[in-house]
Amino acid sequence: MSSSSALAGTLATYHSRRQQRIARVPIWQSQLIAVLEGCKIIHTHSGELICRAGDWLLLPAGQELELVNQPDADSGHYLALALTQDRQWLQRFHALHGHLLLQAAPGSPVFTPSANSRQALQQLVSTLENADDPMAQALAEHGWQGLMLALLQQGQGRSLLLLPTEDARQQLQALFAFDPAHDWTPAVVAQQLAMSEATLRRRLAAASTTFSALLTEARLAHGLQLVMTGRQSLLDVALASGYQSPSRFAAAFRRRFGLTPSALRATRELAEG
Repeated sequence: MSSSSALAGTLATYHSRRQQRIARVPIWQSQLIAVLEGCKIIHTHSGELICRAGDWLLLPAGQELELVNQPDADSGHYLALALTQDRQWLQRFHALHGHLLLQAAPGSPVFTPSANSRQALQQLVSTLENADDPMAQALAEHGWQGLMLALLQQGQGRSLLLLPTEDARQQLQALFAFDPAHDWTPAVVAQQLAMSEATLRRRLAAASTTFSALLTEARLAHGLQLVMTGRQSLLDVALASGYQSPSRFAAAFRRRFGLTPSALRATRELAEG
């Protein structure tokens, strides 16, 4: 597996040669997943979703799920692209095309993309891989808008285009995701958000969460992404995720996701070795 985007977090490629089963994966930003080989199985509170090679999967933000990445029986590979929706891109899309969403069909979580949608994604992937300057990034956003319009045209994609709410949970998630390894404290975050610590705690309580729970979730989500898409040592992954001890990181990772970082990394080694 490897990350393939110059715009951090926008596009990732996932590749494995062994089954991956990961519990309690937080979805903070809506995602479009295109399965190219193998099969992706999603378990949610409302049931099971199966996305086979050639189909696409829409995952709205604000949920926690269990996923299984199953390699193809013949090729032995699982391969998928995951496109995360950029908040600023969403806001500008609404400014330009928000009226189109009023009559947009709800669509379905798993669907077969149209030829236009496939072509738009291929063009976007090519643009994102070279988006290393402001002009190229503007072209990438233009390509993303084309993909979203192609999806809407075939009656899909509306769930990807919902603007996230601005409650305390989302504000902290955005801060923590920017630098998970930072020494975040309630005092520092409250200052960043221009509120008192008491107000911050009250708003988090209203969202049924705590400061420490969100910080832990952010750090482990970052670690999960690095383990699944990067090539850093597990020590470097732990440090980048805010853990000074790899053993503590591994223990927390296993409690959250149901397997250790080394076990998850092992599912990739045949593909990369």
